Amino acid sequence: MKKFSFSLQKILEIKEQVLDNLKIEMGNLNRELDTIEQQIKNLKTKFKLLNNEFIEKSAVSVSVGEMTYYKMYMGNILKQTEKKEEEKNIILKKIEAKRHEIINANMEISSLEKLKENELEKYKKAFIKSEEIFIDEFVSNKSILNKYAM
Repeated sequence: MKKFSFSLQKILEIKEQVLDNLKIEMGNLNRELDTIEQQIKNLKTKFKLLNNEFIEKSAVSVSVGEMTYYKMYMGNILKQTEKKEEEKNIILKKIEAKRHEIINANMEISSLEKLKENELEKYKKAFIKSEEIFIDEFVSNKSILNKYAM
C-alpha cells in the first residue's frame, strides 16, 4: 500500500504560513501600540512638569508674555497628546481586527488538521484491512501448498 499523503497538505501549509505572518503583524502592531503609549506618557509627564513650573512662576510673578508662552506650549502638548490618543485608538482597532483574522486562521487550520486526522484514520483502517487480507491469502496459499506437497 502506498504511503499516506494528505490531499490538502499544501493548503494546510499555506494557511499555517498565513497564520505566522498574521502573528508577526500582530507583534508589530503591539510594538507600535507600546511606542505610542510611551509617547503619550512622556507628553503627560512633560505637561505636568510644565504646568508645575507655570504654577511656581505664577506664585511669584509672571509676565503676560511668559503666561502666553506657557499656555500656548501646554495647549500644544495637549493637542499632541490628543493626536497620539487618536493614533492609539486606530491601532487598537487594527489589533482587534488582526485578532479576528488570527482566530479565523486558527479555525481554518484546525478544521484542516481534523480532516487530516480523519484521512489518516481511514488510511490506517484500510492499511490494516489490506494487511489482514494479505495474511489470509498467505495462510490459505500456504495451506494449499501444504495440501499438494503431501
